[in-house]
Amino acid sequence: MYFINKLALSTAPLALLAVPAAAEDLSAEAEAEAQQQTGRITVTATRTPVLQEEAPATVTIITDQDIADQLATDIKDLIRFEPGVSVRRAPARFGAAIGATGRARNEGFTVRGIGGNRVLVQVDGIRAPQGFSFGPQDAGRGGFADVSLVKQVEILRGPASALYGSDGLAGAISFVTSDPVDIIAGASIGGFVTSQYSSDDNEFAQTATLAGQTGNWSAMLAYTRRDFSELDNQGTTGGTGPTRTAPNPQDGRSDAVLAKLVWDNGPHRIRLTGEYLDSAVETEVLTGLGPAFTFGPNPVWIVDALNARDTTERLRASLDWTYDGSPEDAIEYAFLSAYWQDAEDRQFAFEERTALTATPAPDRERLNTFENRVYGAAGELRSGFDLGGMAHRIAIGGDVSWTRQEGLRSGTVPGRGETFPTRAFPATDFTLGGLFIADEISVGDGAVTLFPALRFDFYDLNPTDDPLLPTFTASGQSDSRLSPKLGVTVKLAPEVILFGNYAQGFLAPTPSQVNNFFELIAGGYTSIPNPDLRPETSESWEVGARYVGEVFSLQLTGFKGDYDNFISQQVVSGSFTPQDPANYQFVNFDAVEIEGLEARGEVKLDSGWNARVALAYANSDVIAPDGSRTPLDTIDPFNMIAGLGYRAPSGRFGGELILTHNARKGANELERAANGSDLFVRPDASTILDLTAFYAVTERLKLRAGLFNLTDETYALWSDVRGLSVADARIADAFTRPGRNLSLSASYRF
Repeated sequence: MYFINKLALSTAPLALLAVPAAAEDLSAEAEAEAQQQTGRITVTATRTPVLQEEAPATVTIITDQDIADQLATDIKDLIRFEPGVSVRRAPARFGAAIGATGRARNEGFTVRGIGGNRVLVQVDGIRAPQGFSFGPQDAGRGGFADVSLVKQVEILRGPASALYGSDGLAGAISFVTSDPVDIIAGASIGGFVTSQYSSDDNEFAQTATLAGQTGNWSAMLAYTRRDFSELDNQGTTGGTGPTRTAPNPQDGRSDAVLAKLVWDNGPHRIRLTGEYLDSAVETEVLTGLGPAFTFGPNPVWIVDALNARDTTERLRASLDWTYDGSPEDAIEYAFLSAYWQDAEDRQFAFEERTALTATPAPDRERLNTFENRVYGAAGELRSGFDLGGMAHRIAIGGDVSWTRQEGLRSGTVPGRGETFPTRAFPATDFTLGGLFIADEISVGDGAVTLFPALRFDFYDLNPTDDPLLPTFTASGQSDSRLSPKLGVTVKLAPEVILFGNYAQGFLAPTPSQVNNFFELIAGGYTSIPNPDLRPETSESWEVGARYVGEVFSLQLTGFKGDYDNFISQQVVSGSFTPQDPANYQFVNFDAVEIEGLEARGEVKLDSGWNARVALAYANSDVIAPDGSRTPLDTIDPFNMIAGLGYRAPSGRFGGELILTHNARKGANELERAANGSDLFVRPDASTILDLTAFYAVTERLKLRAGLFNLTDETYALWSDVRGLSVADARIADAFTRPGRNLSLSASYRF
């Protein structure tokens, strides 16, 4: 059984991980689709390749074919039909010096209610830069990968620290990019071009990919250009000022480039990869215009204009060697890589003002940056052997990275007591490293499989003597952590699998949390460092059952997670006066408990008809040091996806009608006022219909179309609205999703 599975795993990726329209003909594409009924290959879940339905945890695999068929243009579209996973996208309603609503655009992934830096995001095994927020600056993690260059995305729910270390507190999102062999599919040269239009933000996107092979050498070059405007909503109030609910005008573009050079000689492969992503968004913040009230009931100045330009840039170069042997070899797989990555987020705003009182109000600028420059290396070995009647498949490896993380706060007309340029934390050298061992133990010819894993991690925060913070003495910090994991699968029958998973996770404090520094003595407050800040930790349990047949599949999952030492910024002393300023500090304040249920089912008939349903429900409490409990507001309410589709057996055409239901956030699921009334806006429940379709005009030319929100329903998602006070309910329509919108794409393979 072990060797049969090994053979299947070694050949399946080429069939399952192809780029859009990469099959030589429609029959090959139809065959690949049939193979997907029995599962796809995941590596993220266990560090060794296993079939998706044989993984001991819940993992979702989204292929490039899925991305193309769903006409996804970003990570929010990517998980559009994935219950239990969300991406926050608030409207752009930020200010120059106060307020950051929507400035991060797609902020990042939330998995089972936990998001931000607590979810590992990696591209080809390299961590995406961390997110950062301070005052009017909000740098998310959602803009560092272009989905058009992705071959596969794996979404692992639950702690992943035993396999990947820090950041894997709540889950892992793994992006895998295409290789030249995925493009040419056995030919000597090939490629494809794709053009796409989306009406929800008036986006035009073009992708061109070229790959070739001669002898042992292969290479590819892929480029995507996007031009877009503001994301539409169903707000009807125009004009200027805070009552405006129509979207603020935006003009954006992005360029993404992926290049690879590969030498392949039998079991050995050496690969050089270069990746570049650059995006820019210009915003006319009409909601920020008008009178400004800062010291009382009378306006102090008029904001005549507020314009912003935000850019995100990421460069990556990596070199890796892979050895892919046979099961009889002492080492059947080896991998070694080194990489460099530089990512910078820049947010600039210019505000024109007219004074109304004796208080001066000159025009002002703000420039906030956040940069991560990283060097890293990783290695892994896998070996399979039989011992005591059990088949083992061991993976041993480790990784280390050295990051220089820094942010800059600059501009004109700084706040009282401030001097520009300055920083929210000193430039810091941040080291992360770890060693892991994972085993796949097959007992009884595969009837029971155990997946134990253990990882030792260490980190070191070493702040510099930053000349931009001359009055601040920073503190370093270092610590280590052991993270265990144990998964198990039991095959009751060839089609029935029970699974369970126990895992621990941890997240090291960030440089900005350990050494956050800000002083506004005249305003009565300051922010102080905390060198004793401890890592956040998590512990989760997951149990489930799967039935996987040729026609019908079903999975039921229950989970529970305990998260401790959540880092939160709190007032630790002071009374908000210049004589006794309040001191804010990041401390290990809260614990969180989460539990929930997930289910999904799928039917695929030989005639081409198919149906699917997936749903997710979770509940959570935040436990304060005094034992009091309040609901965790990042938990999404119950949501369900159901689809009915048809794909012609020939692969020539197909389509799907998809229903998405999002329940209303329950009143008992949020903190409430003392009199029992709502403190926050709770959007109504919504049911949305989407329709997608494709048609292969020829073996090389494929057309796709999607009509989303068919009924033009006015609705908002909790993930976008959360935190909006009932006092601001009048602008709730600004947080609504687009009305009826259309997407079209055409791809041609040559």
